[in-house]
Amino acid sequence: MSPLEQTVEGRQRGLAASASVRARSLVFPALLSLLLVLALFVVERRIDFYVAEEGFLWYGAVATAHGQVPLRDFYSYDPGRYYWAAAWSRLLGDGILALRLSTALFSAVGLCFGLLAARRVVRNPVLLTLVALLLLLWMVPRNKLFEPSMALALVWGGTRLVERPAEGRCLAAGLLAGLALFLGKNHGLYALLGFLSLLLFVQLRIAGDGWRPLGRRLAAFAAGVALGASPLLLLAAFAPGFGRAYLDSILFFLRQGRTNFPLPVPWPWQVRLAGESAFDGAQELALGFAFLLPPLLYAAAAIVAARTGRESAGRRALLLASVFVGVFYLHHAFSRADLVHLGTALPPFLLGGIALPAALSEKPRRRSAFAAVAAALLALLGLAALPGHPLYRGVQGWTSGSFVRFVAAGDEILLRPRMAGLLASASGAVAEWVPPEEPLLLAPNLTGLYPLLGRRSPVYDIYPIWPAQGRGDERMLAELKAKHVRWALLTDYRVDGREDLRFSATHPQVWRYLSESFEIRRRKLQKLWGLTLLEHRE
Repeated sequence: MSPLEQTVEGRQRGLAASASVRARSLVFPALLSLLLVLALFVVERRIDFYVAEEGFLWYGAVATAHGQVPLRDFYSYDPGRYYWAAAWSRLLGDGILALRLSTALFSAVGLCFGLLAARRVVRNPVLLTLVALLLLLWMVPRNKLFEPSMALALVWGGTRLVERPAEGRCLAAGLLAGLALFLGKNHGLYALLGFLSLLLFVQLRIAGDGWRPLGRRLAAFAAGVALGASPLLLLAAFAPGFGRAYLDSILFFLRQGRTNFPLPVPWPWQVRLAGESAFDGAQELALGFAFLLPPLLYAAAAIVAARTGRESAGRRALLLASVFVGVFYLHHAFSRADLVHLGTALPPFLLGGIALPAALSEKPRRRSAFAAVAAALLALLGLAALPGHPLYRGVQGWTSGSFVRFVAAGDEILLRPRMAGLLASASGAVAEWVPPEEPLLLAPNLTGLYPLLGRRSPVYDIYPIWPAQGRGDERMLAELKAKHVRWALLTDYRVDGREDLRFSATHPQVWRYLSESFEIRRRKLQKLWGLTLLEHRE
């Protein structure tokens, strides 16, 4: 064999060995993620139901599975999550348990990405399993598992960029950003800002190969974004009206001047412990610190980043990626300061906290001390995430004997009495009064009743809680009249208890029409919800 042939054969063996190592390194995180997620799903799958938020996802998944286009044919989040759920519904069906399984499977993918990133600093399988449990604890709520999963994937992509900003890795990062855009405009924006900032930082502090390669890296990144966002481009090209609807969904929030209904930040020094049990007080304090610590970590990490050069970039890659991704996700956490939105924004912070000891010191003894402190803090923060899990609520319900069985579109689930009363009252009233062929308006927060009752919304806005600002109000009124809607089931719902966010205030023209042209058939079907059935006067 000639020297050239020996060299070629050696390279082939090296590539094969490298591919084998990469495959083996993927097996444990992938299997661990899948096993933990499925175990949690099996335990939690039947517990509780949120007729508003979870029902909003359920309606969209069913409608998409039956050929409707999100945003164009019904008010929705961005299309990615609905097409994921609709694809799985072909195999699993379109019940609520099938939907929960499909979102759990997506979270397994996200958790795997998170573990691939965390393994840069945690190599022990037992410790990596504990990291997986911590990340899984903060993947809440179950109807929004797409968001924290995408955040974990973005940190993994950013870590690879810091380690080696090759054009292929820039392409992969752009692909992740494009997919994030397909799942949500805000997540796409966070990804774009995070990756572009990170690429610029790498160019200035780490790469050391001049400015010319930056152009190639940015071009590769842009190509990846286009590839990842290609489903959006295809919808705009081949689904008539989608492009306009997508633009309108952007203009809607620009007109609102916000992306969420704000809540005050529960800072730890504002927690009132009087009258609270020790455990409840600890949970509230943990939630306060979960809002306080991420900005502090990112500020400290900025100092570390300023002192990072090529020689220390490798051991600080995970920390840097967590910061550049996570700092933009803070917008989501503070836009509505509750556990739901914090759960989306916290995964980058958790990975950053795990990476901090290795980034601060190369000395094993000092690093172990830092790691012990970081682990204790992160474990304490986990207390705040418990109420976001159905299992935690289920344990509380079982100990007090307050859960009841309910069959939701063929799936048996366990509900708290208040929710069971709402669903039973609504189902009974509709079955008794509203013929199956008659269109029925459910408003404002009863979206989950549509798939539960096997009905389709007669109006575009299936979850009308935002101020309609004239145009949306007029559209809903026109739809009610055009489709000859004779029945409406309403609740006395106020977002955050605010009078200005009652349905009568957010949709005054529709409310006036219902008040003047409809009469009450059943009032206070469920007193806690103020459920009322209306019929059009002949």
